[in-house]
Amino acid sequence: MGDAKPFRTVEQQIAILKSRGVSFQDEGYAASFLLRENYYAVVNGYKDALIDKQETNLAKEDRYVRGTDFRHFELMYEFDKRLRDNTMALLLDCENLMKTAVVYSFCSIHQGQDDYLDPSCYCSKADFPKRGSYTKGLIRLLSTLQRLRDNGPHKAYISHYVSRYGCPSLWVLSKCLTFGSASAFFDYQQQSVKNRTCVTLSQALGKGVVRQRDLAYAFHTLPEFRNICAHGERLYCARVGKLNDKGFGELLRALSYVAPADRLAEYSRSVLLLLDDVADESALIERKLLLGMGIARGDLQAR
Repeated sequence: MGDAKPFRTVEQQIAILKSRGVSFQDEGYAASFLLRENYYAVVNGYKDALIDKQETNLAKEDRYVRGTDFRHFELMYEFDKRLRDNTMALLLDCENLMKTAVVYSFCSIHQGQDDYLDPSCYCSKADFPKRGSYTKGLIRLLSTLQRLRDNGPHKAYISHYVSRYGCPSLWVLSKCLTFGSASAFFDYQQQSVKNRTCVTLSQALGKGVVRQRDLAYAFHTLPEFRNICAHGERLYCARVGKLNDKGFGELLRALSYVAPADRLAEYSRSVLLLLDDVADESALIERKLLLGMGIARGDLQAR
């Protein structure tokens, strides 16, 4: 394990960047920006697209491509920040639609007040795609639902419902389900519930058909992107999934299955406008952003 990096002032950090090939139009502004937004988040978060790999290998420390200006870091950082905000707003809508559809469908078939705690109301091990993790995953899901039933989140509306009606119904608890838990809940459903979930969601979206495999893809893809947005992590070039093989293009694909058409079109336009703002200052940075996203502008215009 190497020695820990020593603390450096913002002024020292700027001096290091200058020595490595970064120019500054206004060092005072740059210092304020870094103090406000965090050096690591801005520079380390977005430097990969600006590094001269050949010179870095020779120097054994970071070297930036000729012409790199601190404004390039700022452009990428601000683009990604606004991209996260816009993406999160749509993901929250999709999360609510998907959770509502699967909970509604479960409760329409399993009408006992606490059937969501009954293992027999879920698919069998033989019907579960990943049989090796069936038991462990189901125990985890039921434990999560039990904690919500016991009002682990300490929500006033759950306490109110319990005081009036006793055991809280699943639709009362559903707002406390994380997107990840809702995904697991969908995975463990019997085929009848999955089929009804697809029909319910298609009705809510005004679509002809929502295919089960497409809904499963959305359930397995969108929660990770939601977590990235919620925690302020880098989004434009993020890769999720067990193989880290899902990028922004796959995010768009998943959204196309479960987002209202007008909201998806509005979102796509908003991303294009963000790219336009970047391109007005630097066509180079726009190209690097699209490269990191793994898409072309046409992928957004087609939505």
